[in-house]
Amino acid sequence: MSYDRPQELLKPIRRRFITLTFTVALLMELLPLPVGSTRWLPDLVAMLILYWAINQPRRIGVGMAFLIGLIADVTTAGLFGQHALAYCITAYLVQLRQNQLVMFNLGQQALVILALLQANQLIMVLVRLASGAAFIGWGYFLPPLIGALLWPLLNKLLLLPYRHHSV
Repeated sequence: MSYDRPQELLKPIRRRFITLTFTVALLMELLPLPVGSTRWLPDLVAMLILYWAINQPRRIGVGMAFLIGLIADVTTAGLFGQHALAYCITAYLVQLRQNQLVMFNLGQQALVILALLQANQLIMVLVRLASGAAFIGWGYFLPPLIGALLWPLLNKLLLLPYRHHSV
């Protein structure tokens, strides 16, 4: 780490931008995709909850994760409360160690995100099993790996609008 140049300062993050990111992610859940392609796609809403809970913990916490989870349950026509429960628990886990997670580099964060997304998927499987549904299969746990691989890209994309552009 070089101390001869200052770290980049970011503009304040607006609540509208956070709302826009969740709106886009929820709309992407509604896109009709070819059969079989959804087993590779990570839960973008969960990734955004984790991202904002790490970087904006005062704005996105357990309560907002619950509300967003209920909206996700409605948009996916899944078991009502399934996403809300999973998102609440993972947001709570992030809040326990948020001060440490902010200090991690993107690779370390990606490993933590992998564990949190896997926990998210496990909670959803357990809720489905408790409601009497059959086990989906082990392939259901592959999208968190892809989500962890996409974590650095998500970080870079969400920071683009807030970088100061020097002339």
